[in-house]
Amino acid sequence: MASQHKHYSELENYMLAVKKFFVEYFRQTMNGSRMREEADFTFLDLKGLSAFADDRKEYTMGELSSSVNLPSPHMTSIIERLLKKGIVKKHRDREDRRYVKVRLTDKGRELRDRFMRVRIQEIENSLGKLNKRDQGKLLEALKTATDIFRKIQYR
Repeated sequence: MASQHKHYSELENYMLAVKKFFVEYFRQTMNGSRMREEADFTFLDLKGLSAFADDRKEYTMGELSSSVNLPSPHMTSIIERLLKKGIVKKHRDREDRRYVKVRLTDKGRELRDRFMRVRIQEIENSLGKLNKRDQGKLLEALKTATDIFRKIQYR
């Protein structure tokens, strides 16, 4: 029993180290984002913008929330801010008036495209410091971790 406890303790330490890595990584690449500074965006605004995987599609609030793993009330607040900035439009679904559909405006599509280009550049700038072998090892480790976390995902 003591060895199992030690195993879980070691696992917890590794998970905390990974958490610290990602918190710092996203702090550097998202919070310091040129997009945030240029467009007066908060981190959550950028996260909301990234929820639009297909910039021509209309989404329900639930779909947007799910795509970036945010609770619906948070996504609703983000969408309201983006609506005031002219980045999204929303309307009631024609077939089922209970649903609100949201889509990017032309301005929103332009900002999303620019945001994605900036994100890719920021990722290249940070991960480009690794050699190809280490990049591959990191990618495989992240894929493995994702698969494992999907197995134990809390519901």
